[in-house]
Amino acid sequence: MQIDVEREGDVVVLCPVGDMDVTTLPDFEARLDTLAEEGVRAILWDLNGVGILPSTALGFLLNARRRMGSVGGHMALARANRLVSSTLGTMGVIDVFPVFESREDGLRHLEAKLAT
Repeated sequence: MQIDVEREGDVVVLCPVGDMDVTTLPDFEARLDTLAEEGVRAILWDLNGVGILPSTALGFLLNARRRMGSVGGHMALARANRLVSSTLGTMGVIDVFPVFESREDGLRHLEAKLAT
C-alpha cells in the first residue's frame, strides 16, 4: 500500500494506492495523526487508486472524519471507482461524507468549508 500526500493550498490530498485493509490502516492512522499535529484542517481522500473498500476501512474513514470534525476540520472523498462507490452507497457513508466524482469538485468544497 502506497499513500501519496499532496498539498493543494490548505487542503491535503491523500492518494492511497492498493487496498485499504486491516494491514494498511495503521499507516493511514499514523499519517492522519501527523497531519493533525501539523494543523491540517481539510483532507480530501482521492480514492482513484483503491480497488476495494472493506468494512474495516469504512469504519476507519468514519472515525477519521469524526476526529477531524472534533478539531474543526473537514474531510471529503473523491474519484471512487464503481465498486467503491457502490460500497459507500450501500453502507450509508455517502450520507455522512461529501463524495465527489472529481478531485477538483472535492477541493472546491473543502476550500469553501475552510473559508467559512
